Amino acid sequence: MMHKGILRLSTVLGGGLLFACFLGWAAYRQGLFYDADLYGAEAALIVLAAGAVAASAIAARRALPWWALAPLGLAAAYGCAWLAGPASVKGTADSLLRWCAYGAWLTLAAMFASMRGGKAAGHAALHAAGLYFVWGGLAGWFGWIRYPDIVYRSSDAALSMTGARLAGFLQYPNACGAVAAFYTLALWQLLNRPGRAASGFAAVSLVPALTALLLTESRGAMLALAAAGFVSLLAAFRRERRGYGLAVAGIASLCAAIAARFAFGAMENGTPGDGIWALIATTALFALTARLLRPPEATRALKALARLRRLLTGVWGGAAVFAICAAIAYLLLASGGGSGGRAEGNLETAGARTLYYADALRMFADRPLLGAGGEAWRMQVGLYQSGPYIGNEVHSGYLEVLIDTGAIGFAALLAMLAVFAVILWRREGAGRVWGPAAVLLLHAGIDFDWSYAYIWLLLLFWLALHLSLPARQPSPVRPLASTGAVAAETLRIFRLAGPILLLLAVAIAATAPAIRYKSAAGAYAAAQTARGDAAKLALLLDAQRHNPPWNRPRLEASQLLPAAERAAWLLEGLRYEPNSPTVHYALGMAYADAGAIGEAETHLKEALRLARFDRDSQNAVIARFANLAQQLMDEGDDEGARLAGLAGIGFFERYEALYARQYAGKSNPWSGTELFVSAKVNAARCAISAGRRAEAEPWLREALRDGDADWQREAQALLLLDDKDK
Repeated sequence: MMHKGILRLSTVLGGGLLFACFLGWAAYRQGLFYDADLYGAEAALIVLAAGAVAASAIAARRALPWWALAPLGLAAAYGCAWLAGPASVKGTADSLLRWCAYGAWLTLAAMFASMRGGKAAGHAALHAAGLYFVWGGLAGWFGWIRYPDIVYRSSDAALSMTGARLAGFLQYPNACGAVAAFYTLALWQLLNRPGRAASGFAAVSLVPALTALLLTESRGAMLALAAAGFVSLLAAFRRERRGYGLAVAGIASLCAAIAARFAFGAMENGTPGDGIWALIATTALFALTARLLRPPEATRALKALARLRRLLTGVWGGAAVFAICAAIAYLLLASGGGSGGRAEGNLETAGARTLYYADALRMFADRPLLGAGGEAWRMQVGLYQSGPYIGNEVHSGYLEVLIDTGAIGFAALLAMLAVFAVILWRREGAGRVWGPAAVLLLHAGIDFDWSYAYIWLLLLFWLALHLSLPARQPSPVRPLASTGAVAAETLRIFRLAGPILLLLAVAIAATAPAIRYKSAAGAYAAAQTARGDAAKLALLLDAQRHNPPWNRPRLEASQLLPAAERAAWLLEGLRYEPNSPTVHYALGMAYADAGAIGEAETHLKEALRLARFDRDSQNAVIARFANLAQQLMDEGDDEGARLAGLAGIGFFERYEALYARQYAGKSNPWSGTELFVSAKVNAARCAISAGRRAEAEPWLREALRDGDADWQREAQALLLLDDKDK
């Protein structure tokens, strides 16, 4: 018996450590935003989950709760999108693998939480990972560690009022803010838990987590925290403790605002490390105050202190403390140019997202049932965008699922969340789950948090710790009638074997591709540091062999191939991404290098149809035809030069017409800015090569007016040449 107890304790402690380490690693690897970082973990999680479920069923005849397999519904939706012909085969395969891994992760978390002592160890693992996330980000802010882009810097007031925002390991302030808000709310709830150790840990950890949130200047995360905090107040605090919850929330916000104000000031002064002293002081002040206000401690203290505690932690007293502290905190940050300043205005970034959302809905309308597959937004945004914005992400996790998997996948997502909610509603003590979960679910509606695997792993782990709680009113167990014994036993066997067979099928189908894709990612990474074109080409070809749908190594390898082979190599890429503007662009340029004017024009037209607001590509295409026309003219091919020139003029005219339509009735940047000077000069060169010199002069005159010194010299030289020819 003792040996079994030691084994169980070792398993629980070891499992908790593994979960904490995995969450910490996931955060450190940029939140597993990039699929190349996730392939190995996907294979490991899927194999471990299948093995663990089989071992549990065989050794203990313990069935896996069916809700643990819910994420596989999204994997199936991506599989349907794949079969229907996705915009990107690789993007769809990557998303399918992700959701298989999420199902495996939830399976492992559910099994661990159902063990004796597993829930306590799981909560400890979660908060250990939270400490790592929060203090890792703060360490980067204070300059103690070096990590790429851990602090986001911008001089644009719409993006940062102080010039610096905490981005953390996720390298993106808004997502970092959402995670910090999640941990903040979990710690706030922990203050209300019985036991000195848990509440003491929360008392010394809450202010740093909230300070990290304020340093991100993420308005969306702060609003999500406010809304989810209200949910937590109702769900996780008993009526008589809500005043205490409000009071400590207000005091924590004030302490964090003071710490953030000093941290912003220290960063602006070039000595970010000096901000730590304010954080230490406010953390200590809050920990002491939270302890004194906590009812058990105060009731044993002096009567005057007990009366003060009752005054401050009653419902009305707590609300007053919260309101006063929150108002002072806002004024501190607003006057210091921090997050409060961003909250006062500069809402251009929020307004721009309405364009994304409208374009995403138009994208969904074209493929409403099964969607366009993974990476649908990135692959198709240039075709659907209603204006010249830059947006590689749709900035809404829900809309991303909608356009990726259509109505079927979106229904699967909502069904999964609804099932979790129904089960949690029946669980004893599950009130604590709602607030922190709501933070991540709400913020994902206005940003691309779900592109980070880390955030799904965090959310699913948090849910598993509460989904595994006992039901409020367990159904009574009735003795089986003899006629139903066989059916009941059959059902039990199905409950045991069903998850095993399903996870085994997932492991067989998904593990091998994940391993191949990992090999491809390794070869591609090695190619970036390879010496010599031959070595780089060999590695890129190896990456392509392991992951044929991946077009990035194909595009880079094409630049190292002879011009005669380049087009055939790139044509293969259109099999996997038929509407990729990047592949069409590279293919058109390859044909231009080979002197095939017609094929070049066809693919470059398609590239610019799919990315019409890509100014760099528009300008580059016109310049390429100008150079091609000049090259053919130098070779004595006047007819080829004329055709190339006419093609360049056509691209220029469509470019000009695009902006005329876009800015009809408004100030058009086509005239009076430097943005389009290169296009005008190169279009003039095309016109001269095509024998249409009269069209070149007005474009050159505009270039003389709007261009910089270099473009003015080139335009003047062309005008002089034209005058000389006349």
